[in-house]
Amino acid sequence: MKENKMDNKNILSEETLKLKTKVLIFSGISLFIGLTEVLPTKLSLIGLNFEHSEKTLGWFLLAITSFLFVNFIIIAILNIIKYFKSNFISRKAKTLTGDTIGLSYVEIGEEYDKNIEYNNTYNEDKRCTLGDEADDIKRKIKILEDKFDKKHITIYNIIEISFNFITPVVLAIIGIKYLYCFIV
Repeated sequence: MKENKMDNKNILSEETLKLKTKVLIFSGISLFIGLTEVLPTKLSLIGLNFEHSEKTLGWFLLAITSFLFVNFIIIAILNIIKYFKSNFISRKAKTLTGDTIGLSYVEIGEEYDKNIEYNNTYNEDKRCTLGDEADDIKRKIKILEDKFDKKHITIYNIIEISFNFITPVVLAIIGIKYLYCFIV
């Protein structure tokens, strides 16, 4: 029995699993608050008191939970797409033909079998042509894999930059601005 390469690797990356843990924690807190309909007045972890502005803490938790959830969903989808890369490539490769005589992998195999069966001889020219055809298809599959990897990495990097660089920078600038205005 042939073992599937994908069986030995995790679908979600280690980074995505860490993000999942954060989402679960904040989702649990949000669920608890939503079910009990009680907002805590003190956040002892960072020493804040929300006695006069309970709703602020609720909006804060909602924003953080939503941010983490959206980030997790996008990164997890990209991980899943990468996990099934070989399936996507093989599905597209079925329609590829070589540039030499326009045969697919299946047709190359059939043609080679016919030559061996009917001629019972080794035809150097015919085999070379079929080999060239197979090489063309292999080259096209490699191009498909490279395009897939390039698009996947580009999208992944855009998401990483957006969620892990731009958003924290923007939030820090806004937070510093509001804190400064409050202090002054």
